Amino acid sequence: MANTPVKTVITLFRTVTTSVSEGAAIPQNDVEPSGRYLLVETSDGGYSLEDLESRPVEATASESDVTYQFFSKSNTKTPVTIKSTEASPLKTTAFKITMDTVFIVHGWRNDNESLVNYEIKEALLPKYDANVFVVDWSRLAKKNYVTAKNAVTAVGGFVAKFLQTLQASYGLNFSRTMLVGHSLGAHVCGNAGAALGGLVKHIVGMDPAFPLFSYSNTDNRLDTTDARFVEVIHTNGGLLGFSASIGHMDYFPNGGSRQPGCGLNATGSCAHSRSYKYYAESVLASKNAFVATTCTSYKDYSKGRCSANARSLMGGYAVDTTARGDYYLDTNSASPFAKG
Repeated sequence: MANTPVKTVITLFRTVTTSVSEGAAIPQNDVEPSGRYLLVETSDGGYSLEDLESRPVEATASESDVTYQFFSKSNTKTPVTIKSTEASPLKTTAFKITMDTVFIVHGWRNDNESLVNYEIKEALLPKYDANVFVVDWSRLAKKNYVTAKNAVTAVGGFVAKFLQTLQASYGLNFSRTMLVGHSLGAHVCGNAGAALGGLVKHIVGMDPAFPLFSYSNTDNRLDTTDARFVEVIHTNGGLLGFSASIGHMDYFPNGGSRQPGCGLNATGSCAHSRSYKYYAESVLASKNAFVATTCTSYKDYSKGRCSANARSLMGGYAVDTTARGDYYLDTNSASPFAKG
């Protein structure tokens, strides 16, 4: 896939917090945008404003807005494109229900050729014999943020219907099906999982988008009821992502807000994208070295107050479903990011 420029989004937030321990604070229900505009970094290095109070460009979404690109070890570069829920093209591919199935879902202003899809696919297929589907919902994702955000529930429903088609036509096993999504794509995964009754094996939410979502309303976002296990990697909490836990297992590399090597990163775009870069590295590495420690806060973790606590590996192909709670770790400022 081509490495196309990615446009990202930022807003400033007013956070209502309650102190729970030294160096730790949790939001009280919600974090609200301080203004109506998002500052958007464009592909040419400039900026534009996105109006959060603008009317959606489209009021409805349809199945034709979503396509699926199938990859396997037999076709790592040239995908088989499937439109709507017509899954018959899979009959002549290497698709097998005896293998794990992974769906990768991009976020706002992305498409099937965006780096998030490319890096995760390229991490998976050299090592694992799996069915990999890249979900392309760019017809909606490339519209204004309000339209894209409002579409995640419908798009998640379309993805769920496609999985049901695979189950009915080929016997797809949901207990061997994983959904991996970045930003708004994490919420698409959540809505898909919810529509399937939380039966998929696990969901990995890579810095799930926060603008116009809330902690109190779980109806349109990723939460713990959407899969048998939900892992969340927070890398830009307080700007583009959620700053507090929304999964069974939440990882906060470098505190979960700013990431080393990203500089000032006023737009948050670099830190936001680190979530999928960390995940891709954890999958591709011969040994997952993203070792995290459970702790009450990043401050306590940094001061060594939790060194005797339980540890867990962030990301990886086989996620750690035995642990629960919040885990912290530090990373390097450049690839390889894992410190071991």
